Amino acid sequence: MSTVSSTALKEKFTELSLISLLCSCMHNDKVKDEVIKYGDMQVKQLDKSGQAFEVVIKPPSKDASEVKLSSPPRSPTCLDAKTIQEKLEKAEERRKSMEAETLKKLAKEREHQMEVLSKAAEVEAAFAKKAQEELEKKQELYEQNQQAQRQAKIERLKEMDQRAEVVRQNKMIMTNSPKA
Repeated sequence: MSTVSSTALKEKFTELSLISLLCSCMHNDKVKDEVIKYGDMQVKQLDKSGQAFEVVIKPPSKDASEVKLSSPPRSPTCLDAKTIQEKLEKAEERRKSMEAETLKKLAKEREHQMEVLSKAAEVEAAFAKKAQEELEKKQELYEQNQQAQRQAKIERLKEMDQRAEVVRQNKMIMTNSPKA
């Protein structure tokens, strides 16, 4: 048996599914032991269902040599001082531009933080002002209620004094008047 390269074998085995399909399409009960040639392979059907095949791979022909892959051409490795200096300057420009972009982003973030803080301070001040106003209204209402209660108490006391005065006067009249 001759040796076949691994790449050729891999290539052939990937074609097996195609060959299986081809043979199953050409499946004919009348034709037995028919050998189908596909490229440098021979395929022989082993059973009637079209699921078992014998695949014989011929050795590669003399003109089919392996293709050597080469890497893409590289740029010249020898660099002069001018080229090196240009590359260093470009790298410095990239570094500076990246630094400037970073500083811009940081400044934008700082500005956003300041806006958020000022907005929060405004909201807090508005809340404090509203709370102070509500507290003052409650205190004023409380004082008004207290004043009204005091006034009502004073009125009741005056009425009690007036009734007591009337009772005293009646008592005086009764005690000063002759008994009948």
